[in-house]
Amino acid sequence: MPVSSTTPVSRRRFVAMTAVATGVAAAGGCALPLVDDEPDPLVPLAAAAARDAREFAAADASHGDDVARLHRMADARRTHAERLSAEIGPTDTGETPSNGAAAGPPAVCPPIGEVRTRLRDDARRAGEVAVASRGERAALAAAVSAACTTAVEVVLA
Repeated sequence: MPVSSTTPVSRRRFVAMTAVATGVAAAGGCALPLVDDEPDPLVPLAAAAARDAREFAAADASHGDDVARLHRMADARRTHAERLSAEIGPTDTGETPSNGAAAGPPAVCPPIGEVRTRLRDDARRAGEVAVASRGERAALAAAVSAACTTAVEVVLA
């Protein structure tokens, strides 16, 4: 048989305990928001697009008949970098990810085989981001994935 408490609970004590319990419950809702430590998945896509735009634009006579195609792809990748950077917005330093992209050694366009490999990797990565994202971000990542796949399968075929 359970033992009941012999301490009588007054109205005043009940109200006080209820107020304390309500305060503790409400304090949990006022806690600081959780910090999202995961980096924005669009940042690597923007960085890759900016790199490709810079390097593909550096295509020269050593790339033979592919120079014009590489320059067109450089324009497309530049557009990708700009749109992705606009979606990401300013970073903590106040710069967009593509602002510092032009600094460093002069760009050198890789051989066509490496261009195909890069674009396939970028398409895969952008597709994964599209699946994991929602709304405008998903649509933008899907468009980048489709453009990279088209560049490999159609433009460089």
